[in-house]
Amino acid sequence: MSHETKRSEDAGRVGNQQFRTIATSLLALALFIYPMWAGLFGGPPALVFRPTYLLLILLVALISLPPRAYGDNTVARFILNGVLVAGILACAWVALVWRDFTLTFSLTPLEKAGAIALMLGAMEMTRRTAVRPLNYIAIAAIAYALLGYMLPASFGHAGVSVDRLLWSQIFSTDGLFGTPLAIGATYIGLFVFFAALLEASGGGEKFMNFTLAIAGRFRGGPAKVAILASALMGMMSGSSVTNIVTTGVITIPMMKRVGYRPEFAAGVESTASLGSQITPPILGATAFLMSEITGYPLIGVMALTLIPCFLFYLCIFMQVHFASIKFDIERLAPEELPNLRRASIEVLPFFVPIGVLVYLLWQRYSPDYAVTLTIFSFVLVSLFARDTRERLFRNFLAGMRQGAETCVPLVGSLAIAGVIIGVLTMTGLGDRLSYLIEIVAGGNLHVMLIMTAITCMILGMGMVTVGAYVLVAVTVAPMLVDLGIELIVAHLFIFYFAVMSAISPPVMVGVFAAASIANSNPVSTAIYALRLSIVGFLVPFIFVYEPGILMIGGATASGVYLLATTVVAIVALSISFERYALFRRIPTWRAGLFLGAAVLLMLPSILFSTIGLASFAALMAVEYAANPLRGATITSKNTGTSQ
Repeated sequence: MSHETKRSEDAGRVGNQQFRTIATSLLALALFIYPMWAGLFGGPPALVFRPTYLLLILLVALISLPPRAYGDNTVARFILNGVLVAGILACAWVALVWRDFTLTFSLTPLEKAGAIALMLGAMEMTRRTAVRPLNYIAIAAIAYALLGYMLPASFGHAGVSVDRLLWSQIFSTDGLFGTPLAIGATYIGLFVFFAALLEASGGGEKFMNFTLAIAGRFRGGPAKVAILASALMGMMSGSSVTNIVTTGVITIPMMKRVGYRPEFAAGVESTASLGSQITPPILGATAFLMSEITGYPLIGVMALTLIPCFLFYLCIFMQVHFASIKFDIERLAPEELPNLRRASIEVLPFFVPIGVLVYLLWQRYSPDYAVTLTIFSFVLVSLFARDTRERLFRNFLAGMRQGAETCVPLVGSLAIAGVIIGVLTMTGLGDRLSYLIEIVAGGNLHVMLIMTAITCMILGMGMVTVGAYVLVAVTVAPMLVDLGIELIVAHLFIFYFAVMSAISPPVMVGVFAAASIANSNPVSTAIYALRLSIVGFLVPFIFVYEPGILMIGGATASGVYLLATTVVAIVALSISFERYALFRRIPTWRAGLFLGAAVLLMLPSILFSTIGLASFAALMAVEYAANPLRGATITSKNTGTSQ
């Protein structure tokens, strides 16, 4: 190859990259301004606004996400890009002609082709992202809609014609353009842009410096930095994998350097990052869907997640603390720590908009209006700090592009979830599944909860949380409510197990991401992650049986007491897992006693929790009496010497 040819190809690549950057920036601005304008001033009709928003998302996918496993200039790549282009044109067609189909339920062959092109375009966009498993469920749902009349009566339905299926999916708000996509188009997308702006403006770096300045000075500092940094980053991203790749590249090497095993370091990071989806106020996309489905205020959903979030991170922190004492892992050196005063001042602008968001939601403003004003407040605050002021325009465009690319898998999953829900509603499959699960459970609440948890984790393997949550919430949540569980509590139960699926075998998306950074064994990493996150699997059962622990409707004496005993249970559980009490290593049989006390403390019963508390107090008294430092102190006092 001549130098001129190579130079020409390099110039072509640079030109293509510049085109992608400019085009993505323009589309990102449109995706940012369009829902903001609709929220402030009122948007067009649903079947104009939603197809137009999806059109913009499809354009971003076409430009920024090339088909996987296919090289440039191949026939397969040309065909797949053509599918996306056809979907884009079909979105524009629906937005223009939707009124013609308000009372017309039959479609011409050309109209059927347009509807099919739109659904295939949405699926092709989803196929190019990490949420592609949703496509398989959607294909199975469509096949069931068309062929389900051939199944036995218990599983089948009366039959759905192709015309009726396509009309309901495309020209109604019960399918592709249903509630999930509506929520994504109105305010979830704006929250994504808000998080992206914080990150692009250096929020991740500032939060990391802040956590290093606070937690790095304590024993086992790097692991505690990972916990605190992941919790703070979770307020921005609401994504566990994003958290892992953002904070993990810094915290995992630090943890390994001070003496933690690679598997333990990766387990801490994957588990702490998992909590990002249950850390208020962002809470991923699922909290917004939960608020819409249950009618519970979004600020109320955020408030209800505070206590489970605290318990989740407390469990990780206590296990890390006992491990650091057991293995004598020291704090970071002073020269490695940022100045606390400076780090606090630098991170303040990133806390201000989060406070504005919480306040506006608490005042019952709509989510889209609240996040719009929050973004304006962040821009305003950025003008006061020199480094953010000087790079404001560049950071803004970078945040726009990052937010647009993040919206592609999110909006894709919401659109395909709408397809699935539409089929469940049209065919009555949701009711049949609920009926079958109810028969298997036999009306037993305990069995029903276990089946629900397993279903969430199976559906969540390799799938975004929102997909698993939507499918289970539609089919199972009504039955949990019929068995006496409060509506919002039932949905929170489903939400937490959908989140925990990210570190559940065998897929373990979050675990593999952390293990790849730590160069650790994924299986050993998964074992550590499951152990560190054990409370995430237990707390949902606790608040189902005793909702008072969430302080729903205000604090009660029993709720406060059971919350306190749960905190003590986490300490006992951590001692048992690490086999290390406050002062010494303990044998396995004694660790088993601490585990038994933890189980009693976690039971949602005043009697059993009190017995567990007494057991734990007795075990700790024994440990205190056996403290070698205490014995040395007593001896020094008797001999009159100083130790």
